Amino acid sequence: MGNPFHYGTPVTGAQFAGRKEELRALTSRMRDGINVVVASPRRYGKTSLIGKAGAELERSGAAVVQVNVLRCRDLPTLASQLLTHAYRAKHGGWHRLKHGVPDFVRRFRVSPALGFDASGMPKFTFAPTMTSTDADAVLADVYALLAELSAKAPAVLVLDEFQAIADLGDHLPGLFKALADEHPSVSLVVAGSKKHLMERLVTTRDAPLFGMAEHLALDVLPADVMTAFVVRRSRAGGKDMPKPVADLLVELSGPVPNDVQHLAYEVFDVAGATVTAADVEAGLQRAVQHEAGLHADRFEALSPGQRRVVAQLAVEPTSQPLSASFVRQVRLANSSSVRKALEVLVADELVVQRDGSYRVADPFFAAWLRG
Repeated sequence: MGNPFHYGTPVTGAQFAGRKEELRALTSRMRDGINVVVASPRRYGKTSLIGKAGAELERSGAAVVQVNVLRCRDLPTLASQLLTHAYRAKHGGWHRLKHGVPDFVRRFRVSPALGFDASGMPKFTFAPTMTSTDADAVLADVYALLAELSAKAPAVLVLDEFQAIADLGDHLPGLFKALADEHPSVSLVVAGSKKHLMERLVTTRDAPLFGMAEHLALDVLPADVMTAFVVRRSRAGGKDMPKPVADLLVELSGPVPNDVQHLAYEVFDVAGATVTAADVEAGLQRAVQHEAGLHADRFEALSPGQRRVVAQLAVEPTSQPLSASFVRQVRLANSSSVRKALEVLVADELVVQRDGSYRVADPFFAAWLRG
């Protein structure tokens, strides 16, 4: 079956690890028309979770429209993506009708240009010169269409990487809040990975979407869940991985699911019929070497003080980064300088606070820093 592990992009099927309770909670709320905010750092499986929840609902007849906001370069692109995915929503059924495209387009106040993708499916686009007013009308009409479909089955609008929405228009968070209030039968799911940006949009009291959605925060998966997962997947691929070896793999790469699968992929690639601890170490070195250029670019982009802080945290995570001893170790003037460096490193998701300690977020970057 080839390598049974996958990393770097969302996973599905047997490659999806854990999250049973989160999946149940999300699907039930999407089914019942409840708005949800899904927040987590990158690589925690946020997109995989909402994709799996959406797929489960679609199998039961729901209409699910999902768009990654970060991939939309401007407001006309967002409108185009929403319209195209609305046309393809399974419960809508337009793509199964001979005259589905004309009937679909007539439902919108602003007419799109029609093209086709590589598979022959219709693709709707709007010119870059499209006005903000017309784009807002398309967004409102897509929402109204989902509300119409919700009379027969659940209807869901998913906006992944929602923290990028304000870059397309300062008014958009407020517009989606108004549309959600106008069409309460549609479940609006917004997901994001930049904590401070998501807080500004959703969590703080003056946020445009404050109080309109239930929050679902994804934490790291327990080590025993990931250990059982890598053992099971390795055996499915034809190689035995003893539990102590799997424990070591998860300890070195965990607890973020994507990082565990990344190391597991490399380890499976170098291992023989039975995976050993030496294979885990060799796999870690391969993972570090494959992205050495990226790690170097990350490091070079930092100020000298930030470099010393992140390098020290790679060697020894700490719960007291403002202590006098840590300040001396990183050779900064005072605790205020350390605090400023940490603020940048945390905002850039290079450093994370986990289990009460500050540590380098990416285990492979940390291994590179340790040399």
